Amino acid sequence: MNERVRIFLRLEHYFDQINYFQQGDSAPDTQACVSSLMEILSVLERNDIRTEIMKELERQIVGLSRLMDTPAVDKDRLSMILEKLSGTNIALQKSPSKLSLDMRENELLMSIRQRAVISAGNCSFDLPAYHYLLNQPTPIRNGVIYRWVNELSPLKDGIHLLLSLLRSSSVFESENAEDGFFQKSLDTQNPSQLLRIMIPVHDAVYPEVSGNKHLINVRFLGFSENGRARQINNAQTFEMSLCTI
Repeated sequence: MNERVRIFLRLEHYFDQINYFQQGDSAPDTQACVSSLMEILSVLERNDIRTEIMKELERQIVGLSRLMDTPAVDKDRLSMILEKLSGTNIALQKSPSKLSLDMRENELLMSIRQRAVISAGNCSFDLPAYHYLLNQPTPIRNGVIYRWVNELSPLKDGIHLLLSLLRSSSVFESENAEDGFFQKSLDTQNPSQLLRIMIPVHDAVYPEVSGNKHLINVRFLGFSENGRARQINNAQTFEMSLCTI
């Protein structure tokens, strides 16, 4: 629902991909890790993510600390959350101000990135050094990926913690979209940061969301392999959660 959260979600997506493909032992798994790493570097170049995460962590620490004297609050759980927030914030403060700078000065990574913008530019004859790496034993390849990704661990941990708190800030509620369309007014005094929609996979529909700070519109489209999706003309039940912290 705002650009900061969208950036966090994009980075989370690519960190999850790296985490998945790091479990593999083939050269294509390593290539998939590097490809996701290139996407992360592109996002970091355009945004000061480290500062954004630290600001959000500090905001959450201040806001949640005020709840410590509230009678109905689970103080042990709140203390644990505050400890995680503070620890993650300290780790980011100790990290280099220019996260990923070493990777951006890595000649191999930069050559891979430069060739990535060219169609089929990452072939073995284009990047012999990359070809050499991909033909190394699995422990060596995985070790290189681990060292590259480990530099971004404070950032990854901060994003994971903030999005986990955000997702858990609200419960799902049942809604109904008549003729495949749903509209809901929003509280402008307490703006939502994240909209989550849950529908059964077997329904063969997916949501298309638009809106502004005053309301949201959700259209449910029937899935089509050729991309010519149309809004369904029947009622669609779904679960929705508007999250804010």
